Amino acid sequence: MPALLLPLTGSNAGLGQRMAKAVWLQEDLGGLPRRTLVLDAGETPEQAVSAAQDATQRGANLLIGPLLRDQTPSVVRAAGQVPVMTLSNDNALAQAGAWVFGVTPKQSADAVLRYAKSARSKRVVLLDSGDALSARAASALDQGARKAGIARVTKIPASTASEQIANALRQAGGGEMPDILYVPASDDRAQSQAIAAVGAGVTTIGSLQWSGLSRDAFLRLDKACYTGPDPVQFNRLSAAYMAQLDEQMGVIAALAVDAVALAHQVGGGPALDRKKPAQGLLGQYQFLPDRTLKRELAVLRINGGAVERVA
Repeated sequence: MPALLLPLTGSNAGLGQRMAKAVWLQEDLGGLPRRTLVLDAGETPEQAVSAAQDATQRGANLLIGPLLRDQTPSVVRAAGQVPVMTLSNDNALAQAGAWVFGVTPKQSADAVLRYAKSARSKRVVLLDSGDALSARAASALDQGARKAGIARVTKIPASTASEQIANALRQAGGGEMPDILYVPASDDRAQSQAIAAVGAGVTTIGSLQWSGLSRDAFLRLDKACYTGPDPVQFNRLSAAYMAQLDEQMGVIAALAVDAVALAHQVGGGPALDRKKPAQGLLGQYQFLPDRTLKRELAVLRINGGAVERVA
């Protein structure tokens, strides 16, 4: 049986509890109430190791979690021969022996490139915040650009004022407006810059982080796009979650649902890198031989506060 290690206490307790409730709701709806063992991983490596040891002593043959990057290497060591499917979004954890199930910056960037290829876009610009998220997005865009038919990915700094976005985009496009602006960040400044880019006629795509924005933000970002979960699969469970618990489920809770579903399908770690992809709430996914995950996020367009899938 799999065990799910979540931060049920500490600063991330609210998120961990939503993840657990989403898993249990999915099991209730499937007629298998609470078959997954859920343990508190807290917020320190020591707490996560204690949860991992408890899980293996109870017979767990696969550990799902922890959510936090800094806890994962310690859990891998404590688990011994029991596979660990971390919910962190850092692919570097695969080198520590974990299977990385989290939604990575590369997965959002890959969705942007798939959209670019389908739209025959040639010029893609990245709004670069100068942080780790932007660096990982830039690396993924550069790696996949040629396959998508894009000659070069250029950048504009996130320090660019919103009223200067159009000029900056034209310069980055070599004198012409680019086809796509990718905006990994979701803070207020990034939203204002995205709105300006949409106003300049550039297809603007945000990352999965945009999934957590408010309805008011979506109304302001009308006609912008973002990478997100499969709307049909995700919305069905999200609506049931809201109806029963009167709160938003969120994308990270859906991540836990997908991880648990995979664990029960394969029955243990050795089959995690099976040859056929699986369909989850966040899109189709498949583990690769290097223990990282290929996940096909959707590209969604905001239209009057609602969203529609465009890729």
